[in-house]
Amino acid sequence: MPEIGAVPPRCVLVLDPAAPRWLIANAAAVLGASAGAAGAAALGPELTDASGARWPAIAEIVVPVLAASPAELAALRAAAPDAGVTALAFPDLAQASPTYADFAAAVARTATADIGVHAVALLGSGNAVRRLTRHLPALTDPVPVP
Repeated sequence: MPEIGAVPPRCVLVLDPAAPRWLIANAAAVLGASAGAAGAAALGPELTDASGARWPAIAEIVVPVLAASPAELAALRAAAPDAGVTALAFPDLAQASPTYADFAAAVARTATADIGVHAVALLGSGNAVRRLTRHLPALTDPVPVP
């Protein structure tokens, strides 16, 4: 993992746009929590609106959300270390495991090539993350099914 100092690393979330909505939402939530725990984001201050209602703090960073196929996601994960970028992955084994212990056991018995990747969060310098992701489109709404 890159050194995380006073300046938070850039964080980009890359998801499989063909995945079911519930899986996209779950992957985004898990990777967002993981990126925050890894130091990618500091919380801003609590806010008060014009009516006096309080708003708890949220992360101060902007997180672009991009789209990539499962093969592209696996390639991003594999290329990240050489680019000096940390790739936090949400693999199919995590989604299928009821506990972290079950997930760990599944990873231990599965070859890298056999682990499908639903999403990745990329953490690193802005330039390094951009070099890996500049060719990817933004995640948009799926085409409606008639």
